[in-house]
Amino acid sequence: MVSIFRRFIMIGLFVIAFMGVLQSPALGIQMTIDAIDDAGQFPGQNAYVKFVYDVNKELSVTTSDVSQPWTSKQEVIDYADLKGITDWQLESASNIWSSDKTVGDTLTNLSAGIYRIAVVAGAFQYDSFNWSDYKGQYWWQLHIQSSMLADPVILGDTKGFPSPQSALANSFLKYLDVPVNEGGSLNFWIWDWNSIDNSGSLTFDVATAPIPEPSTLILVGTGVFFLTRRFRRSNIHLK
Repeated sequence: MVSIFRRFIMIGLFVIAFMGVLQSPALGIQMTIDAIDDAGQFPGQNAYVKFVYDVNKELSVTTSDVSQPWTSKQEVIDYADLKGITDWQLESASNIWSSDKTVGDTLTNLSAGIYRIAVVAGAFQYDSFNWSDYKGQYWWQLHIQSSMLADPVILGDTKGFPSPQSALANSFLKYLDVPVNEGGSLNFWIWDWNSIDNSGSLTFDVATAPIPEPSTLILVGTGVFFLTRRFRRSNIHLK
């Protein structure tokens, strides 16, 4: 009876230790980036709206030129007509009417390690003014730049979906483990080209990737060792 009781104690200790390996605590935060304020061609660039026309001539637009955000594609076309601009291409970055004047959001002065970025909620529409073939589609697509990597990585999907719910469902529970050097940074943004009319947002977790603590590994190893010995002894007695 005592032998059976000890065996159950050892099995219980093993299960607890193993759960500790799978659920090692990791310090993390939750972030949300806005599809208007944090969309751009690369992180950290200044907010602007720019018409490019007639062999690389440019006309930049600021809040001193237009006091209120444009709310339709036609308002943008009317502004260009007012300025006498034809055959133009629109470039944009961030939201010039916002207090946030830079693209994306950044975590700086990080400790060296692997950071896990995981999908939580949200979705965004790239082209709510229906400028392009992307009209009526939604994405969960977060661009991430680590100070340790030469190129950005993408969390989510590069294809569009018919609804924000389906875009989120397609990427829900996905994550990326991204390395960061000591004192390094992570930049997060929504890729944007030739659009001033994004909508929606992306919410995600940023945490140090879970790594088993040495004490937990020792406890697991000890449990496995004693369980092995116990079962071997039991087999010998049975023989």
